[in-house]
This record gives sequence, structure tokens and C-alpha cells, in this order.
Amino acid sequence: MKQLVVITGCSSGGKSTLIAELKQRGYWTVPEPGRIIVKEALASGSELTPWQRPIDFALTIIQRGIADYHEKQALCASQEGQYCFFDRCFLDAVSYFQTLTRSDAHQYDYLISSMRFCPLVFMVPPWPDIYCQDEERKHSLAEAMVEYERLLAFYPQNGYQVVEVPKASVAERIEFILFKLKVMEKST
Repeated sequence: MKQLVVITGCSSGGKSTLIAELKQRGYWTVPEPGRIIVKEALASGSELTPWQRPIDFALTIIQRGIADYHEKQALCASQEGQYCFFDRCFLDAVSYFQTLTRSDAHQYDYLISSMRFCPLVFMVPPWPDIYCQDEERKHSLAEAMVEYERLLAFYPQNGYQVVEVPKASVAERIEFILFKLKVMEKST
């Protein structure tokens, strides 16, 4: 669905900041499910984190991501032309799950083919100048860069065109994304 737009890429590359700004501008947004799950786990003392139970963590993200997709798909269907921006999506979690289990996880092929997002996927690159770790993000920049490379390969393999978001101010990044979406609309 052209209205459901994924912003993904390197951890601490500015995705959540872009999502917050898009929300401020009146767009529908979906926060990163992984960060929400980690916050909930830390608050409750659960071990459902990527560093304690990574496979269960990935599966939980996939489930939440599917629910987010269906909720926003129905919302967008009622409002033609309105975009909804996802801070990552279940596809990121499928890619992560495949890496953890060292399989191509064909059990998710039906999701990948039937639950489609905008054909343009916006990818924030590694940006060492703004990278930081926190309670919810414990992996290193090197690990984040491996994640980025994995996603950079995963999305095109599944029929999406990756558009790298330039390292620039938040406003410039938002204008870049919106411009690319307008160009796509005109070409279809």
C-alpha cells in the first residue's frame, strides 16, 4: 500500500526523530515496536529483550508489527492520500529473525508478499556523529552497521526500492522524504 511508508536503517541514525517531526506536522506515525517492547520489559523486569531472549523478542516485534500494519492500513483506506510513517516495521523483525535462526524463514513469505508498504523504503545510514547507546539500545555502532547492511540487502530482495536519507538537518531530511513521495505519486 503506497500510503504506508517505512523509515528504517541504522540504529541511532535519526529515525525516531524523523517520526516525531512527521507526527508534529500532522502525519500519522507508528513508533518503533522494538523500543516499546524493550521499555516494557525493563519496566516490568521481563527478559523479553534483544540481549536476553532475542528470538522471542523478534517474534514479538513481528506480531506487534502485523497489528500496527492492519490498524494503519484500515485508517489509510478511509483517508485516501494520507501517509502513515512507520519507524521500522515487521519486515525489519523478519530480517532479524532470519539472521538469528540462520534460516530464510519461508514461513513469513506470505506476510512479505501480502502485507505491502510503499515501494520506496527510506533508509537512514550509519551516522557516527549522532550515534549513542542508551538503556534500550545496548549494541555498538559496529553492530548497528551490520544491521544496516542486512536491511540494505533485505528490502530490495523483497521488492522494495531503498532510498537513502541524506545526513542533514531534520527539516531537510523530512523535505527529502516528502519530495521523493511526490515524485513517486506523479510517476504512477
